[in-house]
Amino acid sequence: MIVGLKGIIDKINSNSIYINVNGVVYEVFVTLIDLNNLEVNKNIEIKIIQIIREDSDNLYGFMKDETKLFFSELIKINGVGAKVAMAILSTISESELVEIIRNSDEKALVKVPKIGLKTAKRILIELTSIQDRFQIVQTSLNSERNIAIQTLEQLGFNRNEVIKLVNHSKYEKHQDIIKESLGKLAR
Repeated sequence: MIVGLKGIIDKINSNSIYINVNGVVYEVFVTLIDLNNLEVNKNIEIKIIQIIREDSDNLYGFMKDETKLFFSELIKINGVGAKVAMAILSTISESELVEIIRNSDEKALVKVPKIGLKTAKRILIELTSIQDRFQIVQTSLNSERNIAIQTLEQLGFNRNEVIKLVNHSKYEKHQDIIKESLGKLAR
């Protein structure tokens, strides 16, 4: 079972990337949110969920642990396959999804392609029972992001610009978020 890959991005498609890992190239399906932050010929370390079916063997990749957690829980729901789960996570951020679950906002879920009212209700019922796990992940991520924001502000950078960069970071640890943000702020 493949649980992660480290390599170089060979190609970016509309919903997947090709990752070259020591000469072996893997196709990995990613969310549109992650896809927008990737570049060809860049190093990547990505978390993987491998789904093996009778007629397919697909890899789904995630830059953040919480996205992977949401995906794994979504695909357990009857009527929500990998494609629908990826559509949800490509349309709605993790923090927005936590709010949708907390508020039982089925109308927000119906806006996602391939999601009808019946499926939206089922998703909310299923995910409400595990809402606490998502809240723990979200709280942990928020504290790491807050440390990064405070550090960058202390270095004299504009708060609004810093918040924007930090919230769009693909990293989870504050050290990595700060390093990435400094690289972008220096340009």
